[in-house]
Amino acid sequence: MSQAGVPIDLKFVTEIKDGKRKENVAFDANGLYYIKGNNTYLQFNEKQDAGTVKTVIKISEKEVLILRSGQVKMRQVYRKNETTNGSFQNQIGTFTLTAKTNNIEYKWYKNSRKGTLFLAYELSLHGEMSGLHKITITFKERN
Repeated sequence: MSQAGVPIDLKFVTEIKDGKRKENVAFDANGLYYIKGNNTYLQFNEKQDAGTVKTVIKISEKEVLILRSGQVKMRQVYRKNETTNGSFQNQIGTFTLTAKTNNIEYKWYKNSRKGTLFLAYELSLHGEMSGLHKITITFKERN
């Protein structure tokens, strides 16, 4: 597999539960999938009202790292059964994030050339609980 990566079609779904409130956010993107060392990377651009956000997701055996740059800057590490700190920055300011990760599941289906990444975590923003987040990313190699 080349360093440049394999083109993929990706679907990103976030479900946020905060008490009785439930919100779903979903978008489709084109991106790249590549392996470097023991890590798998997903790279894609997300179009937002404020502009484009470049996202890189690094998946390793023990953790998932999400890096976002552009109109929004974010860095958050997820480790199963651990609480990790991160940061989020937008036009309003910089916020401290804390994620208590309940579950991480990553699967790559070699024969069908597709994969899924699932994250479930409790997110706190500046120490205030902002709800239970579930992210499901499905991707497949583009023909």
